[in-house]
Amino acid sequence: MSVPFIVFGSQIILKMLDRFPVIVLLGAALLGWIAGGLIVGDVWVKPHLPDHVLVGYIGSTIGALAVVLIAKAFARRRGKSAAA
Repeated sequence: MSVPFIVFGSQIILKMLDRFPVIVLLGAALLGWIAGGLIVGDVWVKPHLPDHVLVGYIGSTIGALAVVLIAKAFARRRGKSAAA
């Protein structure tokens, strides 16, 4: 019974991704946000950073922006190589 639900649900998600490709970008930004927060909160990095609440938000924001900008750069580079 659960296999048809998984197949049906994956078809809905695939159709949503085709119709709204920004979902992929938002998911990547979320992963970057989480990664940036984890890096800032790491036990090896934390002693070298100021003890302020904004450090976590700044690290998370930098992580999200880095992932999105790197993805855009790869997409642009891939578009140029496909055109050549």
